[in-house]
Amino acid sequence: MRRPRLPGSRYWLSYLYAGIGILLLLGSFLTLYPLRHTEGFGTELRINIGANLFDLVLAVLVLQPLVLSLNRNAVRWRTRLDYRDVIRRIDSATDRVDIWKHWTGLLETEHLDGFRAAVMAALDRGVHFRIMLTDPSCPDAAERARQVAPTDAIALMRLNIEQLDAFLRSLPGRHRERFQVRISQIGPAHAFYRVDNWLSYGLFRDRRVSENHQREVRVRGDVGGLALEAFTTRWGAAGLLDLADHYRLRVGELTLRYVLHEGEHWVDIDESELPREVATTTLADVSPETRKSVLALYSAKYGPGRHAVLLRLAAA
Repeated sequence: MRRPRLPGSRYWLSYLYAGIGILLLLGSFLTLYPLRHTEGFGTELRINIGANLFDLVLAVLVLQPLVLSLNRNAVRWRTRLDYRDVIRRIDSATDRVDIWKHWTGLLETEHLDGFRAAVMAALDRGVHFRIMLTDPSCPDAAERARQVAPTDAIALMRLNIEQLDAFLRSLPGRHRERFQVRISQIGPAHAFYRVDNWLSYGLFRDRRVSENHQREVRVRGDVGGLALEAFTTRWGAAGLLDLADHYRLRVGELTLRYVLHEGEHWVDIDESELPREVATTTLADVSPETRKSVLALYSAKYGPGRHAVLLRLAAA
């Protein structure tokens, strides 16, 4: 629990600066007063005061803004992403955490417990989370899996979503609104981790992003602002799904697992179990290529061996 702030304590720094300024003025007066009758004293004093005022104006109007701008837009390079550092930052976050990845190592076994604990502590402080991952059954996921082979990227994306789904369902009701997860059919522009004013991003190459060079910037700088704008734009775009909608499709009284293929919904259920008002076309009535594609999408999204019967919904 934070200690209550005493009345007027927020101004202590101002009082300190004012006291230092008074002491400096008093010291200057006591030093210069005995020399007031020295020849040329007035001229020298005016010259020095003018020079000091010029230095002050130069520092305030030119040098200080330049230094602040350079500091705000500074880019710090890292050879790889340190997940433990990200977890430490989340553990001390005060405002917001944003993550945009195909999948994140924070949800893998080595870091999962630490990440969960840090998230719970942050949620207790009122921190908001936005996490955007890639649908493992979309074309961008397949392309990323090809790039990082032999790493099974599809399985890692699927595991990430399963972990987040379980974690979200375990959260108390007061926390769920502040922990948002969306699934995208389009892969991220770059790997993106943001904690308050700190932001780390990396480009996609032929290996895991965490093993590539990372750029650390400030969110309130130009570079960080552009990266955050890209995330925010995608977060608000059409087509993103919440976790529940990613996994389940409501059909009458039923809630079914599904995949999308060429704009159509395919579900894994026996046709006799569907409501009468729902028209379906069985997978057997389509081409072998379509059958193969739909089964591959279903395996990517939910794991292999779970497609006993697949039906295409003609009216979902």
